[in-house]
Amino acid sequence: MKKNITIIGSGWASSSFIQKIDTDKYNVTVISPNENFIYTPLLANNIKNKTNLDYNINELNKIKYHKDEVINIDFLHNKIITKNNESNEYDYLILSHGSVTNTFNIEGVKDNCYFIKNVHDTDEIRNKLNKLPSNAKIAVIGCGLTGSEIIGTLIDYNKFNIYAIDGLKLPLTTFTPSISTYTLDLWKQNNINSYLNNFVSKIDNKTIYFKESKIDYDMAIWCGGIGISPLSLLINKKLGLSNKFGIPVNNYLQVNNTKNVYAMGDCAYSGNPPTAQVAYQQGKYLANNFNNRFENISLAEYQKNNIPNLLDKPFNFKNKGQICYIGKNHSVYQNNFFTSTGLITGYLHKFIHFYHGINLKQSVDFLFSK
Repeated sequence: MKKNITIIGSGWASSSFIQKIDTDKYNVTVISPNENFIYTPLLANNIKNKTNLDYNINELNKIKYHKDEVINIDFLHNKIITKNNESNEYDYLILSHGSVTNTFNIEGVKDNCYFIKNVHDTDEIRNKLNKLPSNAKIAVIGCGLTGSEIIGTLIDYNKFNIYAIDGLKLPLTTFTPSISTYTLDLWKQNNINSYLNNFVSKIDNKTIYFKESKIDYDMAIWCGGIGISPLSLLINKKLGLSNKFGIPVNNYLQVNNTKNVYAMGDCAYSGNPPTAQVAYQQGKYLANNFNNRFENISLAEYQKNNIPNLLDKPFNFKNKGQICYIGKNHSVYQNNFFTSTGLITGYLHKFIHFYHGINLKQSVDFLFSK
């Protein structure tokens, strides 16, 4: 008799898991408010160049999908309670519900800023930008990878006064200092107003306040990073776990203090960076372990053992590097061995997303976007 795997969430990790899991061995159910997987690396580009970035996670009809939101989990009886008051039982539970945007509880952020988490967000931002006059003041708050790509895309509009705001001294601090400096130099060449080493203290409907200064704006986009979701906080509390970043897992993606529960992607705290690349590899890894190591093992026998004894190798993130578009067809790239910047890297950027695109139409649309 096939065991039941329930996955909460439909992001990178879930999509990867669904692609690899052997549904001849398991019944797989996904519970998520959204049936579509979103190709998130192109969200920033989508605020200027509308591209199809999503596809149905059940495109191959391999799984069951429930459009719903999980509000509680009974770990003792292996039951999930949803917003629609449905109760779903599982043999194995995989948590992959992601994270939330971190506003750091700064006054006015939620009410006055645009966020970029899905295609609907990018459509709203694009529509707003198209209505703004030339020289409108656009503030991008947070100059990590997403914020820097948004700034790069805004540069290509060739019409806005752009303000790059961050509490750190340089943009792209997860890259090498030379790449951060290169990015800042390109921004200076394109008249970006840099408010770095400045923490935002408050935002109202027309002004962004810092400790000792303020600026007026016409539109603000918040890219302040990610935070732990309410569901993850609830799960940690129910399991007696304490972690402000996510749900703690061991090296096999098993949730601490459980026997048949796993977490992957941004909702999991695994010591790896919260990126799409990590989530994709985690989903593939976990599906392969289910396919190869758990077959013919009864749930009782499984729970009797510690998961490390049933698996060959712990999860090992293989970093293939990170790339960021910074404007004017320039991109920056780094991996563990070298760095690259400029127009050639910009072409590499296009090739990477062309190769990894959801479908041919999306790949072609991006390849020929300006």
